[in-house]
Parts: sequence; structure tokens; C-alpha cells
Amino acid sequence: MSDSFFKELRRRNVFKVGIAYLVLAWLVIQITQAAIPALHLPDWINSAVFFFGLIGFPFAIFFAWAFEITPEGIKKESEIKPEESVTAHTGRKLDFIIIGLLAVGMVYFIYESRFEDSTDQSNVTTDNNINSNSEPVYEPSESVTIPDGSSIAVLPFVNMSSDKEQEYFSDGISEEILNVLAKIPHLKVTSRSSSFYFKDSKINLSEVANKLGVKNILEGSVRKFGNRIRITAQLIEAESDSHLWSETYDRELVDLFVIQDEISAAIVDALKSKLGLEVAAVNRDLSTVNLDAHNAYLQGRYYLEKRTEVNLKKALQFFDNAINISSDYAPAWMGKSLVSLFLSENQYGTIPIEIASHNALEAIEKALILDPQLPESHAIRGLIFAVNGERLNAIPFYQKAIKINPNYAEAYIWYSFTQRSNLRKKLELRAQAVKLNPMSLLANENYSESLSDFALFEEAEDVLDHMESIDKDSFLTHYSIGNIRMRQNHHGKAAYYAYKDVSTNPAMRHKLDYANLLANIGLPEETASVFDGTELEVIKYFYQNNQELYISQARTHYPRSVDDKLGALWRARAEFMAENYREAITYYESSFCTECVELIYAYKQVGEEVKAIELLEQRKRRYHSAIEQGVKFRRERGVTLSIEIDKFEIDYLDGNLDSAIQHLKNEINNGNVIDYNYLYSTMYKKLRNHPGWLAIRATSAKKENEQRAIYLMLKAEEKRSQTDEVIKSNF
Repeated sequence: MSDSFFKELRRRNVFKVGIAYLVLAWLVIQITQAAIPALHLPDWINSAVFFFGLIGFPFAIFFAWAFEITPEGIKKESEIKPEESVTAHTGRKLDFIIIGLLAVGMVYFIYESRFEDSTDQSNVTTDNNINSNSEPVYEPSESVTIPDGSSIAVLPFVNMSSDKEQEYFSDGISEEILNVLAKIPHLKVTSRSSSFYFKDSKINLSEVANKLGVKNILEGSVRKFGNRIRITAQLIEAESDSHLWSETYDRELVDLFVIQDEISAAIVDALKSKLGLEVAAVNRDLSTVNLDAHNAYLQGRYYLEKRTEVNLKKALQFFDNAINISSDYAPAWMGKSLVSLFLSENQYGTIPIEIASHNALEAIEKALILDPQLPESHAIRGLIFAVNGERLNAIPFYQKAIKINPNYAEAYIWYSFTQRSNLRKKLELRAQAVKLNPMSLLANENYSESLSDFALFEEAEDVLDHMESIDKDSFLTHYSIGNIRMRQNHHGKAAYYAYKDVSTNPAMRHKLDYANLLANIGLPEETASVFDGTELEVIKYFYQNNQELYISQARTHYPRSVDDKLGALWRARAEFMAENYREAITYYESSFCTECVELIYAYKQVGEEVKAIELLEQRKRRYHSAIEQGVKFRRERGVTLSIEIDKFEIDYLDGNLDSAIQHLKNEINNGNVIDYNYLYSTMYKKLRNHPGWLAIRATSAKKENEQRAIYLMLKAEEKRSQTDEVIKSNF
């Protein structure tokens, strides 16, 4: 009986219908899951599709048993004579349908697995020979779409202890709670630097929430006495000033991490009913963390945030102390890595880049082994790749950091630097960073630069105004103003703000920008003085056009070590100046300048036309991409180029001298000045011998004189103002 029943099931294709239905339902569910976030549809549609798919299964089985599809239409099985049945033919069709559906499912499965492997691995395999033309682009994740109201800022908890030296401790508790909340999907959490901007501020919470772009505020206080701690916290809806939750915790100090997690979980519970957050705060196992090591780490973080060389060195000492106390504490290794990188000569310190990078790499590899779920560690590992010129290798690490913590603003900023050709995506990434960290000068500085890439100067000016309201005396504010003024062809003002920038931040990268501005408005001696007493003092002979002395001294001093990319660049320039192109190529290839115009020209001079053409074609592709995107400025070899100058250099290298001259003329007539290199470099001899050169040079010289006068006037006014302040202070 049972055997004949199963035979009848097979004859009526019930099994095949069931298999086909299940495969089709699975595909529909997978497609729905992908489509809902892309189309911004409500999440309940996922549940509805699954529900209807589930209840449809028994109906499909029933209809397969009770009905048959015939050439005349659908008929009841009982009404069809055995010799008229076409179930065998229908079964063959179902075989092909099942095979087709399985093939589609297999393709989808392979694609999905491949995507996950390329973006979600903790230990990413890198390849130094990645094709630089295949540039991945940023795609916003669904976590960037924030439901209305699901946003919060964690203000720094007030230190109520009698010992003011415990300030770092209360700050650390606030930051730890913020870090736990930041990893919750669909919850926008303002970054630390923006929340902490309002520390000791007297403005009301609704104004704070408005400036930070959030609906909810967490505030509290910390009192530490002996081995006990009292933490009071309250969650407030800013617009209505209503308390959603509040609690006081009195505990032994050994329970610190448990308290932080309890507070985070309570906040999520308080927000759930109002915001529909169907998630829980992450429970962390911190039972093995040494409290003394954590204490030293918090002190290191306190000084790290101050971003000056003196404070960074203090931070490094505390991170080292934490490591000495507990060598397996991953955050301390992470902090040590970031400080090591920040102490390099192109950031806030004076350590050569390759040494700083080596120190940072050792520390971050240790941190990643100890805790692969620290988002900062992945981002810093990416940053080390980027600092060493391996831009594409950095991308998976930034992606991983953002996946772990979608609210990690700095990761979006660092990620943006990988979008060399896709400047629209770079702008989107930087806009996202500002949303997450609106009071961050760093985020706003990068955002203003990207806006000015598209000549959106009105929007960029609004960002500059915002930066001045945050801290008008910060070097980042000065740098940003100077950068925008330079793109507006206000070179005198640009040089003045660059001077104010390097007065408080002597990083070599900023000194080089300042020197280029001074050289372009005809101040060679002041340009040379920028490098007095620095590791790169020899550069002053380059800007004085003392070619013989520069070449001899550069050959003696640079590169400073095997991995010294910055030193290799200036040695390459010396060999280029001496027309020793083969040696110049060797050093250019060891520097950051692996695609610059001088390298292309050098390849041409030694007969390596294939390499020259390859690099020039890359340059052309970036130019055409910029034109298509509406870009007006872009960075190349460490300096900002207008689109006209970009085309001038391309045409000049391509041998189209008349076209090159026309683009240079257009740029100078628009108010720019001739780049210092065009006046003296051997590469531009043909330019200087062109009949149109003298007129262009005369127009530029007039502009240089005007801008030089503006720069000197602004410096003189500042000096008078400082003198007046000194006189006033003496009375």
C-alpha cells in the first residue's frame, strides 16, 4: 500500500513540485533580503515574504496531487483517464525548471560567498602588485540609513572626585560606553571628539543636540573614592527635555567594565520601544582585563586626543606602561601604534616616516592578534599601508573597521583617501564623517577640501565658518582656510594662513605646502628659512635655485635610510636637476612619487617609452574621469592642481606644446601664478623657449607682486597686533 502510494506521488510529480517550490522560495527570500535595504523598504516585508512562502508550501503539494496541467488546461486528477495523462511530459519540464533554479541559486551562493570573503575577513591577504587602475569604490552600507530619532551623543561624564587628576578616568568611562553603543546597527552615535567638544560647556542640551544632529543625549557623573565608584547616568530626549531613563551605580572598582555594559544595555532598552531597535548591547567578556593596565590606557587616550608632539610622547609612555603591566591588553597596543604613527614627520612629530611606520606596524600586528574585533586596529593597519604608498591594500582594513563600527568617523576619512579617481565618492565619505563627527576639525577640514575640488566655494566657506566657531586658532582651521584661498587664487592670503598653520604645527608636510606657496609668490629666502634646523634642511638650496650646492648636499644626505621615501624623493629631484635621469628614476621609484610628471619625463629621456606611455595614459584617464565628474581641482604629487594645469602637464608630456601653452595661459589669465618648478626645471626648457612664454610670465609676475605684498602686509599687521598686546599686558 505504502509502496503504491509513493509511486503515485512520483507519478503525479508531487516530489518535483515540492523541490521546485522550495528552491524558488529560497531564491525569492534571498532577493528580497538584498532588495529591501537597497529600495529603503520596511523590514517587515522580509517577514511577510517568508511567512507567505512557508504557508504556500502545503498548497503547492496539494495542487500537485489533486490537479494536472493538460493541453486543455488545469483539470482534476480524478477526471483524467490514465492513457490521457501527461504527467511524464510535465515531469521532464519540472526537471529542467529545477536544474535552472538550482543553477541560479548556485551562482548566487558563489557570488555571495566571494563578496563576503573579500570584505569581511580579519586577516586580509594583500598583494603589492594590485593593478592601480582597478580602484574599488565605497558603497554605503545599510547601517548608514538611520531611522528617525535613533541617534545619540554621549557627553563626557563629569568628574566629581576630589582629585582632578582623575579627569582621564571619567572621560574613559564615557568613551567606553560610547564605543559599545557605536557598534549597534541602525543607531547613530556621535564620535568622541564632537561629544567631548561640549565638555564643561554651559549651553543647554537641546542646543548641543542640534549642533550634533542627534535626538538623544546621555550625560552623567563619576565619583571615585578609594576602591569604590559611583556612576550616575541619565538618558534625555533633547527636544522635549524628557528623561527616558536614569540610574545610579555604587560598586567596587573591580566591577567597572560590568557597570559600563549595564549602562549601555539600559540605554538600548530605554530606546527600544521608542525607536524600534530590535537589538541588544554587546556583552563583552572583560573579566580578565587588568584594571591597572586599563587605567594606564585611559591616561594614554587622554593625552592622545590633544594631538601635540609633547602630549603624544606622554601618551606613548602611558601606553607602554599599560603594556608592561599587561602585555596581552590589545587596546594599549592599538594606542601605541596610533601614537607612533602620529609622531612621524608628516603628522605631528619629527620621526622619519619609515621609522614611525615600522614602530606602528609592530604594535598594530600585536593588537590584531590579541583582539581582531577592535575597529581602530583594522583602520590603523590600513592607514599604515596608505602611509607606505600601498593605497589599495589599505581598503579591506577600512571596510572591516566600518563593518565592526559603522559610526567610526575617522575610518571614513582615511577610507576617502583611497578614492583617488572617484572624487564624488570621496566627497560622500567625507560628508558621512562630518555627520558622525560634526565638531571634528579634521573631518571638516577634509570635507571643505572635497567641496573645493568641485569649486563649491560657497559651501566650503560655510564649513570654514563652522571650523572657526569650533577653534579659530587651530592649525587645522588655518590650514583649511589657506587651502581654500589657494584654490581661489588668493595666494597671499593662502601663504599667510600656511604660515599661521606651521607656527603651531611644524609637520613637514605642512612646511612643504607653505614653502611652495612662498616660492610661487617670489620669496626664495623666506622659503629657504622654512627648513632651517629640520631634517630636510638641504631643501633650502633647491628653493634658492642654488643647483650645484643642492645636488652635492642631497647626494650626501638623502635618502636618510633604506626606506626613506621622502628623502628618496628629494634625492631624485637632485639627480633630475643634474639630468642624471637613470639615477633619478631609481630614486623616484623608491619614493611616493611613482606616477609624477618628472618620472614620466625621465623615462622618455632614457628611452623607456613603454613605461612613460603607460604612466601618461594613467594620468590621462584620471584627467578625463575628473572632467566627467565636474572636478575643478585635484591633488597630484603632493600639490593641488587645477584642471587647466593638469591638462597643461599632460599636453606638455605628450609633445603638444601649443595646446599646453594655451592651457597654461588660460590658468594664468584666471588669476593663478606660474609654479616655481616651471621657472627653473630642466624639464620645462621648451616651455620657456616658446614664443608665448614671455607674455604669460609677465602676467604671472604682476600677480605674484600683488600677492607677495598682501602676504607681507598680513604678517606685518599680525606683528603689530602682537606688539600692541604685549604693551597692553605691561600696563
